[in-house]
Amino acid sequence: MPVRCDRWEDGMRNWLAVRLALTTCIAIAIGFGCGLFFSVLLKVPIALAIAILAISFATTVILLVLSFPSLVEPIQRLTVALQRGEEPSSLLLLELGTLGEAIATAWRSWNETVAEFKEERTLLQAILKRMDEAIIVAQENGVVILANSAAQKLFQLPTEYTKKRLTELNLPFKLMELAQNATRHKLPQIDEIHIVHPDEKFLDTYATPLLIDGQLEGVLLVARDLTELKRLERIRKDFVANVSHELRTPIATLRSLTEALLMGGKDDPEVRESFLQAIVDEAERMSRLIDNLLEMARIEAGRWEWHLQKVLVADIAKQVIERFKTAAAQKGLTMTMSVDDALHVHTDPDALTQILSNLIDNAVKYTMQGEIAIKAQQVETVDGKWVVISVSDTGIGIPPEHLPRIFERFYRVDKARSRQMGGFGLGLSIAKQLVESLGGKITAQSQVGKGSTFSVWLPVGET
Repeated sequence: MPVRCDRWEDGMRNWLAVRLALTTCIAIAIGFGCGLFFSVLLKVPIALAIAILAISFATTVILLVLSFPSLVEPIQRLTVALQRGEEPSSLLLLELGTLGEAIATAWRSWNETVAEFKEERTLLQAILKRMDEAIIVAQENGVVILANSAAQKLFQLPTEYTKKRLTELNLPFKLMELAQNATRHKLPQIDEIHIVHPDEKFLDTYATPLLIDGQLEGVLLVARDLTELKRLERIRKDFVANVSHELRTPIATLRSLTEALLMGGKDDPEVRESFLQAIVDEAERMSRLIDNLLEMARIEAGRWEWHLQKVLVADIAKQVIERFKTAAAQKGLTMTMSVDDALHVHTDPDALTQILSNLIDNAVKYTMQGEIAIKAQQVETVDGKWVVISVSDTGIGIPPEHLPRIFERFYRVDKARSRQMGGFGLGLSIAKQLVESLGGKITAQSQVGKGSTFSVWLPVGET
């Protein structure tokens, strides 16, 4: 970066002018002294003395003219070097004597200051880059001078965002309003913003004026994305509400059945047997719910006992299909399997059994006619080798607006129907937890009225 030397050059010109004036005065004094010496002490005629004075003055001026360029030339070279941002050479500074020493000291001080500035700037950039909060800084006139990577991602800022005004960046209206209030009142502003389009977002926003000696210099905008936090909060509330409901319903049923027996129902053998069977069914339902909750808690807490080993996928699939064959046959469903007997994956057999059981159980419940197909194959992607196991059905399907939430706890597309079939809305959530704990992922595709396909991706692992 070129160094500005305007003031320094002016100072040098003034210094040279003073030096020239002093030298001229000295020349005149020397010439006058010589003339006086010759006319008075040596009694030389006045005309001759004046001639001697003129010769002395001319000689001094000639010497001055001859010596002056030797000073100007190094200064000119120094000026050019500084304008280019180059360090003056030692030889050049030596030519300037004391002035050169002063310039060398100033140059070292300047370099140290620049180095400190660069270090602080690098540190600031590193901090801003790693911050989760979106940061935008604009000047008083609204021109953006800084935006960290979080802000560029959150607000989809253009690559060349600098020198653009805040109004040109398509920022949320409420955030712009916050910035205007901060600069107008010179006070910090805080607000929570809910964005609906193009994607729903919740933002905790903060705008504060940048004041220097009471003078407004710009505005700082900070935004924290609360979307995931809000989603988790909603899931937590739904979880508490659903657990309460799932426990309250069987408890109320047990209570009413017990009261009916106490009020005389026990005297009728047929009624007694029917009520007692209902009590057993509700107790089993509560037991399954509690088992599911404990299983989820065990997975989350890392207390699931993993036994990773080479597992033949076909063997696990056959075991699970055998378990659900009767339930499928009762509904007239066909179950097919297309898995190579040699296909294997390094995983936990119990976890894989649980995953496939939950998926096939779901398929049997929500398929009225047709078939359930289990397929598996090995695929290779940029992320490595995977075994992909899919469970497809020809069931009722899942509406697209429900797909993003089907892996949430207790989430059911048709709550009444799910309860009627004995489901809690936990099977898919448990399957997802197990798959992710094994380093894999689970996906879902569905069309209403045509069926659904759930695919489990597991890393092949050790061979």
